[in-house]
Amino acid sequence: MPIHQRRKIDEHTRIMIWHIEEPLEVLKKNLKLSKADEMRFQTRKIISHQKQFLASRRLLLEAGVSPEGLCHDPEGIPHLESGQQLSISHTRNLAGIALGTIPLGIDLEVYRPKIEWIAPRFLHPNESFALESPLKIEKLTLIWTAKEALYKALKIKGIAFSEQLLVTPFQWGDTCGSAKVFISGKTLDFSLNFIIEKAYCGTLALQNN
Repeated sequence: MPIHQRRKIDEHTRIMIWHIEEPLEVLKKNLKLSKADEMRFQTRKIISHQKQFLASRRLLLEAGVSPEGLCHDPEGIPHLESGQQLSISHTRNLAGIALGTIPLGIDLEVYRPKIEWIAPRFLHPNESFALESPLKIEKLTLIWTAKEALYKALKIKGIAFSEQLLVTPFQWGDTCGSAKVFISGKTLDFSLNFIIEKAYCGTLALQNN
C-alpha cells in the first residue's frame, strides 16, 4: 500500500505519509493539477523529485482535498483556497502532508551520518543532549525535522535555527515533545508530534494558543 501512515492528531489535525513505490505513470494517472502546479511539475527534471511532487498531490486527493485548489505564494509556500492549513514534506521515497486549522509544519528526513557535520549550524546550545546519546544520528535528525517543521509553521524568512529555535530534551521513542521560538522579543510555544520509523523520522509542529 502506498499510504504508509495515516495519523489523526486531534479533531482538526491529521498527517498522511506516502511510501513511493509506483512508476511515474501510475502516480500521474487521472491526477488533475492546477496550471501553476503543472508548471511547477515541469521544472522538476529528476524522476525521484517528480514522483515526490505527484505523491504529495495524491495525498491531498486521499485526504479529500482537490490538488486544483492548491496554490503557492511568491515565497513558494503552499496554500489551499479553502483556507485550511497545509504543510508538505518529501525525502527519498517518501512524501507527507499535514492538514489542520492552526499554523503547522511537517518535515520528514531519512537518517544519514552527514547530519553530524552540519549539526553545529542548527543546534541550540541547550540541545547538546543529542550529542551525548548513543543514538546521536537519530536524535540529531529528529531535531532537524522539528526545526524544519517549526520554520514551515512560522512562515517567516531569516530564522536562525541555532539561536531562535529550541527543542525541549526528549527520550528516543517519545511520541510528543515541545519547542520554543524566540522572535521579535517574544517566546512562542509549539507542541511537537514525533514520527519515528526504522529508516526515517519526522515531526509535526503545531503552534499553541
